[in-house]
Amino acid sequence: MAAPLTCWVISDGRRGIENQALGLAEALSDRQTLNITQQIVTNGKLFGLLPPWTQFRLRKSPDRYFKHESAPDMAIGCGRAAIAPLLALKRQHKDNIFTVYVQSPRMNPYYFDAVIAPEHDRLTGPNVFNMIGSPNRITEQALEADKDLIAKPKGETAAFLIGGTSKSRALTPDIHKQHLELIKALAGDGIHVFVTTSRRTPSDVVADYKKLNGEADFVTAYTGDGPNPYFAYLRHADRIFVTEDSTNMLTEACATGKPVFRLPMAGSPGKFQQLYDALEKRCRVRPALESDLTSQSYAPLDETGRAADFIRDKFHKMV
Repeated sequence: MAAPLTCWVISDGRRGIENQALGLAEALSDRQTLNITQQIVTNGKLFGLLPPWTQFRLRKSPDRYFKHESAPDMAIGCGRAAIAPLLALKRQHKDNIFTVYVQSPRMNPYYFDAVIAPEHDRLTGPNVFNMIGSPNRITEQALEADKDLIAKPKGETAAFLIGGTSKSRALTPDIHKQHLELIKALAGDGIHVFVTTSRRTPSDVVADYKKLNGEADFVTAYTGDGPNPYFAYLRHADRIFVTEDSTNMLTEACATGKPVFRLPMAGSPGKFQQLYDALEKRCRVRPALESDLTSQSYAPLDETGRAADFIRDKFHKMV
C-alpha cells in the first residue's frame, strides 16, 4: 500500500478562511489518503498590507513563513496571506510539490498547479476549477458529531446565520429590525429559532440577540460564549436563513439539503448576484422577505467534492 500523501493547509488562521482550505483537504482525503497539517501564517501588520507579489519578493524562502524539515506533497492555501508562502514553496520545491489556491488570487493562475475559484469571480484557465460559492467542511458525519452540543427542541426549528458589514453590504439598523421581526414572527408561531452571529456582526446587533435570547420564548442565540453550536444548528434546523453578505454560510447551508432563504442586507449585491442566481437555480434559495417560506427539496450541494475530484485528477496527471 502506498504511503499517505502529506498535505499542508495554509491560512492566516481566520475560521472562515481556514475552513475553505481545510474542507477541501478533508474532501480530498476521502478520495486519497492524506496526512493533513495546518500551517498558520503570522505576518506583521505592515508586511501583511503589502501586495502578495511584494511579500514573495521580500521573502522567497518557505522558512520565512513557517518552520519545516521537509516539503509536503501538496499545499492548499486560502486567503491573501497564503499566496506568498505557496509561491515560495513552489519556487524551492518545484516539481516535488502540488500547490492549490482557493479563491481568486488576483494574479495569473498559472503560478499555482490548481486554483479553486467561485464562479462569480469569473476566473478562467486550464488549471482553474469554478464552483458555486466556496469550499466548506459540511458533511453528514460532521453535523452528526456536533448534534449533542444542544438539545433538539420539540416541533419545528429554524436557524438564522447572521453575518455583518462587508465591503459592499451593510447590516443597518433598518435591516436588523427586519431580521428581528421575522425571527419574532416565527417564534410567535411556535417555531424554535436558533441564532448565531459572526465576527463581523455589529456589537449592537449582538447585544440585541443576547437580550432576545434571555427574554423571548422559542429563541436560542449564540453570541460567542462557549463552544460554537453552528454545526448543531445546521443539523437540527428544518429551515435555514442566511444573511446575503456571506458566501461561506450560504453554501454551507445549501450543503445540508435543507430549505435555505436569503436575509436581505443593505447595498448592491454586485457580482454576488450571480451567486444568488446560481443558488436559486441549483438549491432553490429564495429571498426570505419575498417568499412564502414553503419548503422545496433539492439534492445537497457538494461543490467541495467536485473540486476535490478536480485536484485529485490534476495531481495524478502531474505525478
